[in-house]
Amino acid sequence: MVSSRKLLSHSRFHCHRASTVFLPIRGRFLPATPAARAGPSAGRRLPSPCRLALVHERVGVIDAEYGTETFSTDDDDPAASWYEYLQQRQGSVRLAFGAGFRSDAYAQNVGQFQVVRFTSGALDYQRSRRNVQCDGDNSYRLLIPLQGHFKFEQGDSREVFHPGRICFFHWGRPLWMTHTETISALIMTVPEKSIDSARAENASLALDEKRPLVRALEAQVRMLVEAEGWTAADFSVAFFSALTLLDGALNPSPAIKSGKRAIDAERARRLIENHANDPRVTPETIAAMLCIGERTLYKVLKRAGYLSPGALLRTIRVERAHRRLSLALPVDMDRIAFEEGFPSTRRFREAYREHYGQTPAQMREQLFGSGPEGSPVDRHLVDGRAR
Repeated sequence: MVSSRKLLSHSRFHCHRASTVFLPIRGRFLPATPAARAGPSAGRRLPSPCRLALVHERVGVIDAEYGTETFSTDDDDPAASWYEYLQQRQGSVRLAFGAGFRSDAYAQNVGQFQVVRFTSGALDYQRSRRNVQCDGDNSYRLLIPLQGHFKFEQGDSREVFHPGRICFFHWGRPLWMTHTETISALIMTVPEKSIDSARAENASLALDEKRPLVRALEAQVRMLVEAEGWTAADFSVAFFSALTLLDGALNPSPAIKSGKRAIDAERARRLIENHANDPRVTPETIAAMLCIGERTLYKVLKRAGYLSPGALLRTIRVERAHRRLSLALPVDMDRIAFEEGFPSTRRFREAYREHYGQTPAQMREQLFGSGPEGSPVDRHLVDGRAR
């Protein structure tokens, strides 16, 4: 996939720069949410006014833009033009065209957040191991049929897709797709670290269309294409909502058993989620709230299929921070670390790197491209100090 910066040179590419909004903060105040005011985090304070002046200076403005591109195959050589377009928008792939082939597409993107609506004549797609190695793209794709039928194979899975059945596949593995009739579909790029990797690796090729969450996912992706007036910020928020729905649809949540210990596990999970934004909350705190010991807390969570108490706290905190970093908005690492329950920006960066394999700044650079004058977006925030 090409970056938004490269696409700016395309003659049919139109961009709309997202506006930036800064929220004023005065003095010191308690956390805004009712749960935070009532919970053990009551009394926590944000930095003083002089500190906030420095925070304001460190807010990074990313260079990501919302862009659209309309494409139609060239009349003189439709096959070559479609091949070139796929190389640009998706990656390396081999094609076998049917007679009288024609295709068109409409793409929208903010950085790596991309969704394409396309119509294509009869065609065979093959992505071999060599193609995979060629571009080194380990992201995923969500394919939503709008019209027609197509066959899809990846690994040992083989499925036939049509409107109402959603295909989820790994772009970093060989695949084969064919259709003998004209089809229309939406294809959404799912960045590698935007969903739970274990869930994605174990996911079925066809999502369960009977689940309401899957139907909500399809509606959200359709809305991305059908709605008008997008800005970079709004599009990234709506796109991330689709990723959240997808992550949930890939999760076969652990079965909740009856009994006191099962009830304790669910209460523990809810308490951890409600109070994760307070750095003073620990497994010992949660156990005390439930009137049980730490060892018992560990056992009831493990039996219910959850992570250990400490790991669950860290995971909730870092994933919430990741959601905020994945929006095309200015960010302040100190503020995010504070508001999501980390004792320091350094501890936040360490937890983030451990969970996602890269720093927050590296993730935003990968997702949204480079900032003004080619400097990596928010690079000056990586150490939590103004530069």
